[in-house]
Amino acid sequence: MKSGTRNNGMVMLAAVAGLAFGAAAQMSTPPAQKPESWPKETPVETGPTKHETISVEEAIRRGMINPDANKAPATSPQAQPQPVPAKVEPTLTKEQMHSSYDQWERDGSGHVVKLDRPLQWAAVDRNRTITPATRKKIEAFIEQRRAKVEQTILNNIEKVRELDSGELETFSISERENLGKVLAATKPFTELGQFASELKKADLFTQNNVQQHQIIVDDYRRLMLDDMKRDSGAVGTEKNNNTDFVARAMFLTMADEARQVYYWMLADSVNDAATRVSQLGVSPENAPKVTELFNQAKNTNDEAQRISKMREAVAFLTPEQTRQLLEPVVKPATASAAPANSNAVPSNATSDASKAGDR
Repeated sequence: MKSGTRNNGMVMLAAVAGLAFGAAAQMSTPPAQKPESWPKETPVETGPTKHETISVEEAIRRGMINPDANKAPATSPQAQPQPVPAKVEPTLTKEQMHSSYDQWERDGSGHVVKLDRPLQWAAVDRNRTITPATRKKIEAFIEQRRAKVEQTILNNIEKVRELDSGELETFSISERENLGKVLAATKPFTELGQFASELKKADLFTQNNVQQHQIIVDDYRRLMLDDMKRDSGAVGTEKNNNTDFVARAMFLTMADEARQVYYWMLADSVNDAATRVSQLGVSPENAPKVTELFNQAKNTNDEAQRISKMREAVAFLTPEQTRQLLEPVVKPATASAAPANSNAVPSNATSDASKAGDR
């Protein structure tokens, strides 16, 4: 009986719980209703949508598009690479300038040694302020320069013969006619540009190199001037004579590039010169003598003697005949200015890598 009574109690308890749950559900608040007195809503009629097509420029003007939105942000000034300041070449003192080159030698008679190349070219060899790398480039520059001088000689053969006539050695500044002739004869070659200035334009000379170069050239000219005065017995003579010597030294060194290259061209043409006498149109009375001198020039091993004989021979030729003789040996002015690779370092060269031409 007790068991049945307990079961009936459990059933009853469950039923009561179910009734309570149902009553709770019925007690939830129903949805609110609008009072009858409220005005009725009037539905809004929808009209057709208007579509407008505009250009990108118009959209930008209206502010609808930001033209800078996709651009990379500007780099701040601090992030910009700063230019590397150029190296400032230290200025050499006067003492350094006069000690930074190999002095000119004198021969057994006390005279400054005669050069076998133009003074400006020879000065490069003695200039210790030139770096090894730049020196190699200058060698290529000189080869190109020589080709230009050869072509200028060919185009102005009469003026070159004038410079080689001995007039420069006896020049007097007081004789205006001679001055005009010398200036006219040297003009085609001055138009090639001063040697040191052209090297600086080519970035092969720094200002220090230019100044040192000029000191070396001036020193040779001074020694030449001293020799000329001593040989003439004019040491300590009146001012006019000194002026003539100064002018001669100046013009001789101005013309020496043209004259020396001219001598080399004569020497280069020696091999077949004798066989070309008839072709050149040498007159019958001069042909035997010219042929003999050409042969003597060819048969000597002494360079100075060869040039001397060739100069003696062409004195019998006209300017046009001389031009024809030299034309086959003229080099085209196309020599490369690029330096040859070399590890050789001259013993008298510095190694300052800041010099022009090493960049």
